[in-house]
Amino acid sequence: MNLWQWPRRSRDQGRRQTSADPADAVAEVAAGLSVPTLSFIGTPGSARELWAFHAPANHLVPWWRRLRAAHSATGLWPVILGSEIQLEEIWDSGGDPHEAVSAGLAMDAAARLAEIQADMTAEYEEWSDPGQVWPPRGDATGMTVHDEDDFYLAKEDGWIGLISAQHGYLVPGLLTWTGAANHALEPSDHVAILKYWHERHGAELVTLGWDVLELLVSQPPADPRTAMAVAEEQWWYCPDIVDQGVQTLDALAAIQVCGKRWFFWWD
Repeated sequence: MNLWQWPRRSRDQGRRQTSADPADAVAEVAAGLSVPTLSFIGTPGSARELWAFHAPANHLVPWWRRLRAAHSATGLWPVILGSEIQLEEIWDSGGDPHEAVSAGLAMDAAARLAEIQADMTAEYEEWSDPGQVWPPRGDATGMTVHDEDDFYLAKEDGWIGLISAQHGYLVPGLLTWTGAANHALEPSDHVAILKYWHERHGAELVTLGWDVLELLVSQPPADPRTAMAVAEEQWWYCPDIVDQGVQTLDALAAIQVCGKRWFFWWD
């Protein structure tokens, strides 16, 4: 049996279950890594088929790195999902995974970000104080980048999912993820924008929770001008990381954009 072909009989018994048979759970990945017992989560027979296992907090990022290294052999993208509560609530939005992925891949991400910028600008002009500095700027002297491995969704014991995906940026579309719905972002928007950052900065999906998404970035901006441009993109994509977080684009550029871990949270 191919190590990554899941027996249909265990899927058909329900939404979330644990397979007792080590062969069904797939105890050993193609790269030779033994994984804990896997549980099936998602929609049987669809692109939204996800397997997951539980691990202690300090094992989550190391497990992600090992499974990411095995991706070329397994075809499965690892994603840290967070706690049990988050795990149960983020799936099955009702959208079609194939349509979400197709729409995202066909989308011009730069144009979509410009649309979001225009919408945010119009809202600001209608509701904000004319004297307010906008976009928000400020001194970021002394601020330093995040710890590369300090992922928010890996701070507590939690779950790692495995989903069939050629690239991590496809995962929000395959799961029809709606964690940023209050910012009017569709799953296809995440596919397009994460692909855009992957191609420019080597950004890869690491975590996906109820309202949190985190990326590992191999080629963050190296010069201040590019860093500020990317900070603006990140603000348009996820205003809450500035408006309810670091407060200014300068702080975002210093703390996050120039580092290798990008954090996004939608209130």
